[in-house]
Amino acid sequence: MPSQPYTVSYSQNFEDRIIEAFFPGLKDGFYVDVGANHPFYHSVTKIFYDKGWRGINLEPNPMLFKQIEQNRKRDINLRFGVGDQAGEFDLRVYHSSDGLEGISTLSSSMKQDYLENTNKETEKFSDVKIEVKTLEQIFKKQNVKTINFMKVDVEGFEYEVLKGNNWKKYRPELICIEANHIMKDWRPIVSEAGYSLVFNDGLNDYYLASEAMHRSANFDYAKLFLSNEPIIAFEIYEKIRSLSQAYDESSAQAESLVKELAKCQKWLKTAHSDLAEKNALINEITPLRKHIKRQVKARAAKHLPGSKDL
Repeated sequence: MPSQPYTVSYSQNFEDRIIEAFFPGLKDGFYVDVGANHPFYHSVTKIFYDKGWRGINLEPNPMLFKQIEQNRKRDINLRFGVGDQAGEFDLRVYHSSDGLEGISTLSSSMKQDYLENTNKETEKFSDVKIEVKTLEQIFKKQNVKTINFMKVDVEGFEYEVLKGNNWKKYRPELICIEANHIMKDWRPIVSEAGYSLVFNDGLNDYYLASEAMHRSANFDYAKLFLSNEPIIAFEIYEKIRSLSQAYDESSAQAESLVKELAKCQKWLKTAHSDLAEKNALINEITPLRKHIKRQVKARAAKHLPGSKDL
């Protein structure tokens, strides 16, 4: 598509653009996405991947993980659950109508909550056995050195995820963590690890490590949303793109029809010209035919008896 007068956000609540504001100009950063969900729908890391960043995507849901593997070749994609202890656990996968099972959970409290307050997104589900590892195990295995930001969205299992990290060794500069349904209070963990709350977008808390507080100077929420190009959700962008493609296709069809019409007009003009020439020839021949007929009759009458009736 041609250049556009807006900025696209792939995440649910503009988290990607908010995080981006903390790291202006950084082109080769490293992220960790715990509960990665999908490579672009409601993805916090899509814009960073497109800019050249790479990272670790942790998604236990087999259907979503397949999408991530197909679209994030440069990333480290791991189909693990994340918790405070290693083992095998039941992941409850909810089968939503759009096929994006983004509310899967390991939390027994969340599972019970969904049973008691079921809706169209949670009425159909299945339990899948998955391997669970701690963040410390994963980071050690992948030899992680620097983490610019870590996003955590695990539907009520945030406490267990955070508890399983070695905060002295593996310290993301920025943490974005869903905070609208805290099943077990994880905030003391990040506070004791030396992180400070710097922003809440109504859905997520954003924490900066004590050694990365300089990042806060880059972030200005009002400037982000009021001074720059309008930020639109990916779903709206898709509709705009679909309408634009439909317009382009209609324009192409109209252009094709105009060309065909021009061809028809050219053919009609040629046919009209040919017809005019034939009519002119007929007009020339008709008097000659009449003259010849008169001459034939006259000569016949003169030389042949009874030829006057010819």
